[in-house]
Amino acid sequence: MSYDPAIPRDRYDNYEDREWLRLERDGHGELLYRVHLDILERYIKPGYSVLELGAGSGRYTKDIVRMCESLTVADISGHQIEFNKAKMRELSLFDKIHSFHVLDMIDMSVFGDSAFDCVVCIGGVIDYLLDRERDGMREMLRVLKPGGILIVGAMSFIGASLYYLDGIRHEKNTFGIEATRWVFDTGIQDAEHYPVPSKHYVHMMRSGEMDALFAQFPLEVLERSSAGLFTQAGDIALENARQDAELWKLIIEKEIAFTKIPGTLDCGMNMIYVAKKSDGEPHG
Repeated sequence: MSYDPAIPRDRYDNYEDREWLRLERDGHGELLYRVHLDILERYIKPGYSVLELGAGSGRYTKDIVRMCESLTVADISGHQIEFNKAKMRELSLFDKIHSFHVLDMIDMSVFGDSAFDCVVCIGGVIDYLLDRERDGMREMLRVLKPGGILIVGAMSFIGASLYYLDGIRHEKNTFGIEATRWVFDTGIQDAEHYPVPSKHYVHMMRSGEMDALFAQFPLEVLERSSAGLFTQAGDIALENARQDAELWKLIIEKEIAFTKIPGTLDCGMNMIYVAKKSDGEPHG
């Protein structure tokens, strides 16, 4: 299946406030938020000019803008950008944002070459690109300065399949075992092979696929992390733990620590890669 920008655009244009609430409404969301925030805080420097792609409603925008000198916010969904603007006004942060853009990340011609010290693209934006993943990477590197930092998040297929196994069982009864085999073999949900009613057509990745994608470009990978590792304990166990403030504080601490262990990379709900762009000529 070829990338169709209308699919993620329509999905998030109709997402209402769910994207803002997603990372605070339960333990699963909070784990993802805390791991991503830890990485952002360690790699974004006060003097940086940052581009946030797939910024959505602004859950991370509100944090990134406090970390850097200049923040440019972009999303494919006009609705999400307007929601983001409203939230930044509500938090008295709107005037600190350099600019907002509705755009598709495979065409960022509005920005010049080497425009940013850091490009942040987390939350699985790259998974929607399907056959255009390389084009998305190429555009991010084009606008990133030599020596700049690239932070990319992707949905983890193995982690998601563990967590959503019961849902996969139900979908097998709808689509058949060959469709299930397809999604296990490729991590791809598409209209032809795995036509979920939500049209959530994505390429959920394995770490080997992320490694192979990054290896095609002039990048030095500085860090690989999973996120949402304790999610595999199940919703009930997670919410029970969250009711114990002392225990939950420890779980957050260990979530951040354990997600850095190489053997856990594919086991969370997301993977996060941090890389530095080389000073040489781009390729790929």
